[in-house]
Amino acid sequence: MPDIAIDHAHRVVARGRQAAQEAGVNAVFAVLDRGANLVTFSRMDDAWLASSELAMAKARASVMFRMPSEALNAPLQVGVPAPHFDHIHAGGLLLMGGGLPLFDGDGVLIGALGVSGGTPDQDAALARAAVA
Repeated sequence: MPDIAIDHAHRVVARGRQAAQEAGVNAVFAVLDRGANLVTFSRMDDAWLASSELAMAKARASVMFRMPSEALNAPLQVGVPAPHFDHIHAGGLLLMGGGLPLFDGDGVLIGALGVSGGTPDQDAALARAAVA
């Protein structure tokens, strides 16, 4: 299976940064390859320093499970999901919004994106904009 190419990772981050600027949010963007190795990383000027670790944890959860990090919350809840579990850790995985797996045109996993800096909903929206 191929890993994400560095130029593809840079384009994803550039789109994410543009979306963050338009939304007025300072965020951190981390792209991991399919083996959960860091490929590229970008921290906007006023992003919360701890967001760096959170962005990588979201990407790691998404690459391991091949699904958005926010979707991993579902099994932990009974009934209607409660919004904005800001810091849920389960076995070292961060289960809040902002992590997305990245697939190639054939549907093969090539890596994952993690975004952190806003609310879980803002981070998830920035991640979706980055991969659009």
